[in-house]
Amino acid sequence: MRELLSVGAQVGSLFFYVALGFLGRRKQILSARGDKVVSDIIFYFTMPALTVTSMNLKVSGTELTIAWMILAASLVLVVFSYALTVLVAAWLRLPPRAGYAFQFTTAFGNVAYLGFPVAYILFGRLGVFYAAMYALGHNLLFWTLGVWLMQDHEHQVPVWRQVFNINVLAIILGFALALLHWQIPELLFHPLDSLGQATVPLALLLVGSMLAESPVSTWAGNKNVYLMTALRLIIFPALAFLAMLLLPGWDKTARALIVMQMAMPAAAIAPAVARKYDGDYNLISKGVVATTLISLLTIPFWFWLANYHIMT
Repeated sequence: MRELLSVGAQVGSLFFYVALGFLGRRKQILSARGDKVVSDIIFYFTMPALTVTSMNLKVSGTELTIAWMILAASLVLVVFSYALTVLVAAWLRLPPRAGYAFQFTTAFGNVAYLGFPVAYILFGRLGVFYAAMYALGHNLLFWTLGVWLMQDHEHQVPVWRQVFNINVLAIILGFALALLHWQIPELLFHPLDSLGQATVPLALLLVGSMLAESPVSTWAGNKNVYLMTALRLIIFPALAFLAMLLLPGWDKTARALIVMQMAMPAAAIAPAVARKYDGDYNLISKGVVATTLISLLTIPFWFWLANYHIMT
């Protein structure tokens, strides 16, 4: 119990910023327009900087091999998660639009806005390097399969150019630098590093503001939202945890990180994608808010479990 509380305090320090964002929105210091600006700052400036600087490490051949394996694990786990959501949506007999929204919200996690800060706090720069490789596989599927789910299915053409957004390009650049053992010059590294450090507080302030915008009453009692939450925060990380236990010879940090990435709530950017492509924005927003709120409890639990059974 003492270890669980200790881990909860460690991860819970992240949510100090969430609380500030929540209070800021309730006090009208933050607004929907301000959230859009903050989101753009994170997406276009701070997160690419964090990705590149965190991947600008002198990694060994073994660590590069691990990174490739994490990328492969990401693709397998996300596809498997999606397949399960298809089965659950069929079992619920959801209409097509709601079914696609259910699959989209549940299959894809917040592996960047929340996953990177958690990886950085728990595993350091190497953790972000590994998290970036996980995010590369995840994002390739998010911007193809995920966008397809939100599109008009009379025109089933994935938006391939969305795959190569600035954050995916930053991951590719960072991995190339690591692969070639090229170090960013100090004159450029330090400002990029300072910019990247802003990702953690800004991303979590944004999560808090989103939670304040959608009170619990908007999703309480919705069984579809409950199922989304159970799958996203309990079933998927549990399956990942069991899979990692079956690989005792693999790198401990990589295995623990994969469990934590699978334990992330629904992708914070999902409602914006749904709105852009005319998906079921209301159901997706409820799923994102519910999973994000409940993850404040489940993330410490999964890290404690991974730390106790994998890291030690």
